[in-house]
Amino acid sequence: MATPPNRQLGQLIDDYKRTHSATDSGLAQRIGITRQSLMQWRTGEFAALPKAANLRALATEIGRPYRQVLGAALLDSGYLTPADDQTARPYDEVLHDAIAVLTEARRLTNQPMRHTSSGHWEPDPYPRSALPIDWAEFVTLALAGAAANAGGIETILAGRPGSWEAERIRQTLQSTVFDEQDLMRHRTDPITVDLWVEAVLALTGDTTEDDQGAELALRDQQNAIPLPHDIPPGPFKPDDPRIAEIDWLSVGDDGNLVVAPWLDWPVTINQDKLAVYEELVDEARNSRPDTPGEIAYERAFDEIEAVSTALDSQRKADYAAYAQRLTTAIETKLRELNPTVPVSVTVTTAPEGATSEEYDAHRPSDYPEDLIEGAVLTAIMDTPTPSDAAPGAPLDRLENGE
Repeated sequence: MATPPNRQLGQLIDDYKRTHSATDSGLAQRIGITRQSLMQWRTGEFAALPKAANLRALATEIGRPYRQVLGAALLDSGYLTPADDQTARPYDEVLHDAIAVLTEARRLTNQPMRHTSSGHWEPDPYPRSALPIDWAEFVTLALAGAAANAGGIETILAGRPGSWEAERIRQTLQSTVFDEQDLMRHRTDPITVDLWVEAVLALTGDTTEDDQGAELALRDQQNAIPLPHDIPPGPFKPDDPRIAEIDWLSVGDDGNLVVAPWLDWPVTINQDKLAVYEELVDEARNSRPDTPGEIAYERAFDEIEAVSTALDSQRKADYAAYAQRLTTAIETKLRELNPTVPVSVTVTTAPEGATSEEYDAHRPSDYPEDLIEGAVLTAIMDTPTPSDAAPGAPLDRLENGE
């Protein structure tokens, strides 16, 4: 499930609780806050930024970098917006921070150890001098983590792959990790997969043509319903200014409304015009009682509309079942990569009015560039689509109660 923008800190806590079977009371006690405060952190319902000491305690407890925990708290408390968080910083600024981190690492030291009388090792309480860390190893591990987060060695070197710098970094990384699978253990970013069913089915070739065909067939049936022949003259005049504004509506010689065939309607219906049309229909109905012919026509029309509604419910159920199957399949494939970071997989249907850009953002990659994209695509190809799971024409399935 996707994390709401104001629950970044809560997601970090929930991931830890899920993998360590931790309780709210125990975790709050170890951090040094109340259980109520922890619940506010989890739900993102706090206005002021938590104390730095408590955030550091949380970072230590859940095994996350303090900067990541602080960033999540800044987002949840409103000091930082998602747009700010996702905006790429200037090259020089990021370079300066990278240099600062590497410089800070140079000042890190190892705890000297000594042999005890029993032959075991223990920390030496009186070191003569601090032992510097293996700085080269630190840098190499940092490069491996960055490559893993980016999606692979070649991905992180895509800026200038033919340069001598890229070749040196490639050699360094290849001497650190055995293969792409081994690179996964260096990843620090969570694995997040967020797909829309419609975007996935477009990739598989299992489109909605059958459902669209069924809808067209139902519309043809509605258009074929004989119009009532006992309609008396209507109350409208051709020069009615309300009707003149609606290009798909006119007045017949008998004073009744005439609606253009739905195929001739504009792609996007103006809601104001539609509201006027509905008012006109109500006005016509209130001017006299319905005739027997009109009652029969409306009944036949409503019966077909009920089938259309049932067809839509059937499609939604098919998509929901597919989303569940695909979610499970992707989670299984990703687990095979033995990730050391939280994994979140969300497969849902597209919302009404989604743009093509939004569809692209929730579409799987046609040509995987890393193990994660490859695992997702494999899961998609191995998962039965709605047509595979429920073959047959939609209307036939509906009639047979399948």
